[in-house]
Amino acid sequence: MVINPPLILVSALFFLALSSVLYVAAWLVATAILRVGRRRISHSGAKRVLITALTLPPILAGVPTVGGATFKHSHALLSSEHHSMLCQQMFSHFSEMTSVYGSVLAGAVVNGIAWLLAFTGCALIIRLAVTTIHLERGLAPYLLAPSPKLAEALRSVSERMPHLASAQFYECAIPAEYSSVFGLWRVRCVLSRDFVQGATDDELVAVVAHEAAHLRARDVWATLIVGMLNCLFFTLRPVRLLGRRWREVTELACDDAAVSVTRNPLAMASAILRISGVPVGARLPIRMLPATALAFADEGACAPSIRVEHLISQAASTSLPAAKDS
Repeated sequence: MVINPPLILVSALFFLALSSVLYVAAWLVATAILRVGRRRISHSGAKRVLITALTLPPILAGVPTVGGATFKHSHALLSSEHHSMLCQQMFSHFSEMTSVYGSVLAGAVVNGIAWLLAFTGCALIIRLAVTTIHLERGLAPYLLAPSPKLAEALRSVSERMPHLASAQFYECAIPAEYSSVFGLWRVRCVLSRDFVQGATDDELVAVVAHEAAHLRARDVWATLIVGMLNCLFFTLRPVRLLGRRWREVTELACDDAAVSVTRNPLAMASAILRISGVPVGARLPIRMLPATALAFADEGACAPSIRVEHLISQAASTSLPAAKDS
């Protein structure tokens, strides 16, 4: 293998084009699977389907892209070296269709646009990471140890979720809507002190169980990957649709996990309504949090009405979600 400069120039175009085709196929397949298995696939199962649909296309597109740029194979103007006779015939055919100068100019423009899109996507990824780090560092001095009320809720949940680490939970003087799980270097759950003080014991236990489910599933890291893919492929609608659906089923799966612990769907629904109903006033809206933050009442992830309706339907049902679905 050798580094192949002519093919490095077209690698961005090839990667983005192939990824686009694969993402359309992944979106169609994932949508079909979730629609056909709507009654049989749990929200946790839907998470796995969607995260696979999001991560597999760039991996499949990256393998031939890297291989094409490293194998000894070039399409230069004066001297070309091809893998096969078919490759040579295709190159000759397209060369005859356009003039040399027109072909070079068109190729330069198309490749330039592809590299511009790739660099823009990488810049958005860097901005996402920097914003998340700033949030993590900015809140650190204001984090408070759990109050006795929150400590009691953590103790109650830890009896049924042994993996729960109370050290990952903090309180902070922030609006209830900002209660979230976030962090790159250290993943933490930060709850609004006002919400902790105003919530009933059942509501607080339900919220703690919901956030503990996020921590157990390592959803923050998965959310980071989804956010990075949305940045890199910001022009592809299938990526946005898959990412939006993944965040929605992630919240529903954690609601299911909380209900499996508390056996009280209405407490979870009440907590969602309490947090969603607190006016933010002139402060920054919840959507300004980095895409890596799993905010409890983030309407961009899953509308509260969808979550509440799902929980009410569980309360009306005689069967509650099993712990294995969390």
